[in-house]
Amino acid sequence: MGIPILAGPGTIATAMNFAAQSTIGEISRVLIAFAAMCCLTFIAFIGGQWLALYLGQNAIKVISRLMGLILAVIGVQMLIEGIRGAIAG
Repeated sequence: MGIPILAGPGTIATAMNFAAQSTIGEISRVLIAFAAMCCLTFIAFIGGQWLALYLGQNAIKVISRLMGLILAVIGVQMLIEGIRGAIAG
C-alpha cells in the first residue's frame, strides 16, 4: 500500500506541473526535497524491522487496523466527493 502513496500519480503530476512552470533554482530545490524524502523513506524502511521488534505483534495489529480505518475513511470521502461532482456537473 505504501508504494502508490510514495510515487503515485499525484506525486508525478505535482512534480511535472511544478517543473513546467519553474526556474532552475526552484527545480533544484524540488529535486533536493525529493532526494531528502527518498532518504527518509529508506531510513524508515530499514528501521522498520527494529520498530516491529520494539512495538510487538499486538501494537502492530492495532496500528494496521487503524491504518485500514484511515484508508477506508479516505476512500469513502473520495466516493462522496465523486458523487457530488457527478450530480453537480
